[in-house]
Order: sequence, then structure tokens, then C-alpha cells
Amino acid sequence: MPGRLRFDTLILRSRDSNIEWEARLEGVSVRVRLFDLLRRRFRAGSVRADALSFRLRERLERPEATPARLARFPRIAGFGEPPLRDPPAPPAPPGDPWIVVVDDLSVGLVREIWIDSWRWTGAARVTGGLFLRPGLEAEVLPSELAVGRGTLHWGEETVSRETTGSVRAALPRFDTQAYPGNEVWKIMSGATSLRGTLDGLAFLAPEGGGPRLAPGGAGTIRARVALQGGRGSARLDMEAGAVVVRLGERTVRGAARANVFARRIDFPGGSVAFDGTRVRLRDISLEGAAGAPWSGALEARQARLGLKDGSLDVHLSARLGDGRPLVALVPSGPPRWIAGLLDLRDFEASGRLRASRGFLALSPARAEAGTFSIDADWREARGRRWGALLVRKGVLSLGLGLGENGTSVHLVGAAGWFAEEGRPGGLRTDQPRGSDGPVRPSR
Repeated sequence: MPGRLRFDTLILRSRDSNIEWEARLEGVSVRVRLFDLLRRRFRAGSVRADALSFRLRERLERPEATPARLARFPRIAGFGEPPLRDPPAPPAPPGDPWIVVVDDLSVGLVREIWIDSWRWTGAARVTGGLFLRPGLEAEVLPSELAVGRGTLHWGEETVSRETTGSVRAALPRFDTQAYPGNEVWKIMSGATSLRGTLDGLAFLAPEGGGPRLAPGGAGTIRARVALQGGRGSARLDMEAGAVVVRLGERTVRGAARANVFARRIDFPGGSVAFDGTRVRLRDISLEGAAGAPWSGALEARQARLGLKDGSLDVHLSARLGDGRPLVALVPSGPPRWIAGLLDLRDFEASGRLRASRGFLALSPARAEAGTFSIDADWREARGRRWGALLVRKGVLSLGLGLGENGTSVHLVGAAGWFAEEGRPGGLRTDQPRGSDGPVRPSR
């Protein structure tokens, strides 16, 4: 026996140990199967709503709740500020909760979707359905968000305007205790195709100082994603004609184009491969540096991001038409002196970059410009920095050791010295002599 419920405004709020969320629906009509209520089952054959606004935010550990991050989060009435995680406690049994089923959901106008720092506003339609047994099971039936127009913000910064496209997603019925929070990505299926203008890149440096687009320099952005059971691929294409980056007291200007290929997304395995990702730079100039604007290209031949620990392992190659303006960015001391000697036109470089919590390594790395070349190994961990450089010009060579006791210079037998530093305990290894234990990337 069906029944109908109507609401001018319906507000739903909920939270668990990981997130808090609110859905505000307007002009709601619900067709309910009344006999199901006798079995502690709320089943809506259809839910129709004129408008929807949705907000979700992650609950944070106190050190994560920085003022800058919290300023970008949505406010949700009824929940405390800031949204902190509860102290660890033994899990409570869920009891015998009601089952909620929505077979057919349709919202004519989605006005806002605000998730953590990201806020979208505009006009979209959403269709789909769900199954929920709170604390025990959940399922998202095949659902779609069709975006007619909109603007994407990151905090107060505008990232993209005139966004159009669609987002489709589904989750099979799953144990919510086994897949809490972001763990649901391991079983997610769906596809995304979105495009719009590119108006800002501040999110690339969350605590400030990230790239900005100069007035009138808006570019384009397009994103495509395909997932099946938490595995799939994605591609992100961005182009901007007037990027401005502040590097300390210096300002870099130019144009950029990026093609980001996530060829192997593996949420169950905890990794994403970005092999073949490319960045092209054009008309790059550094305020106060000599030389004409230059162009160049950077490619990640192999790249792996670890989703569990944030580790990154990238094999990079680069080519710059004129790298002399980069000398102004090199730190003072021997590295700056060496860079100043080089004629960096037609500059080529390659290397392996490893980064993880508390560890950073550029090893090995090689750069060539004309008759000059540099081979380098450099690491930073536990507040320490060490490494070795081999500089060559024709038959001449110079070795530099960079350690806790300062810089050592090797004019005779530099190539042999550099090779020796690659042996266990050398300046080109993860565990240099005199260390208090192995220094390795976090796993």
C-alpha cells in the first residue's frame, strides 16, 4: 500500500567517526510503501525534489585542523567546530537499525556540492538510488550528476567556471565497518567527463604561495575518469596562458600546458601510476633575471604515488631552451657558483625523485648543457642534508661533497671520488657514514 509525503524543506544530517554531512532538499515528494514500515523498513519507491544543497567535511585530528584548512571547510549546523575526531573507543554494536531504501531519486536542481575545501555551485541534475542499514551495510545504485553549468572553488579561490559534463558512480552492497570513510574507493565504479575554464591553481600549494593566473589569463581544463571496482584510469588536461608563481621574493611568469595521465589507478592496491605525464612551459621569465624568455618540457617517464603513505617515486626528464634564468633560483654557496659557470642553453636533465614522509632524494640525476655536465645525488631526512656532485667540462672535472661538516672540494681524481661515494656509507647512499641508523623512505 503506497503513501505520499510532502515537505517544503527536508534537512538530513549525519556523522560517523570519519565524516559529517548535511543534505538540504526543497520541494520534496516521497512515495512510501507503508506495509514495509511494520518490518522496520523505510522504502521510498520514488523521491522527487526541486532543489538540493549538499555539504560534507572530514573529521580531523587536532594537528590537522589548521586555521587555513578550516577556513575552507563548510559549516554544518548542529555539529561542533572544529570537526575533530572522537578519542578512540571500543566500537559499539549497531543494534537493529531501520533499513532505508530509495529506489528512484531525482532532483531537478542541484545548487551546491561542498566537500572539504572544494565547493561547486551552479545548476545540475541528479538521479539514482540507495540502500542503507546504518552501521552495517550500504549500497549506491547507479547514479548520475549531470552538470549544466557551474563554478568550482577551492576555498575562496575560483578554480574553474562554466563547468559542464557528468559524473556517474555506483557502489555494490558493502559492509560499512570493512570500508569506512575513503576506503569505499576500493570498490567504487563509475565514470567522469567534465570540462570548463581554468581560473586558478592555488590548490597546488595548500598553505599559500601556489600558482595564480594573471587577469585575463584564464585557460581550459578537462577531466576524464573511468573506474571499475576501484581500478581504472584518468586523464587531466590543463592549459593556461598567463601563470604567475611567487618563489620567495621572486616572481615567475609564463604559459603552461599539462597532460596528466593516471594510467593505472589501483585503490585496492594503494597506488596510482602517472607514467607519461607531461608539462610544457612557454615564454617563461623570471623578474630581475638576465636573458630572454625561455621554453621547455618536463616528462614523468615513470611515476608512482602511494596512496597509503603519500610516497612518490618519479623518473623525470626535462629539456629547456635556455635555463640561465634558473641560476637566480639556486641557493647560495657552491651550487650557485657552479650553476653560474654553465651555459645552460639547450639544457637537458634526467633523474629519479623519491619522496615520502620525512625523506626526499634526487638520485641519480644528470644534467647536460653544451660541453658541461653534472651528475648528482642528494638527500634530505631527519633534518640532515647530504649528497655529492660531479661537474665536468671536457677533460676537466670537479667533485663536491655536501655533508654535515660543510662542503668538500675534490680537484684531483674527481670521477673516482664520485664513484667511491656510491659505495655503502657514502654520500650517494641512503645511509651515509656517521649516521645513527638507516635512512630510508617510509613505507
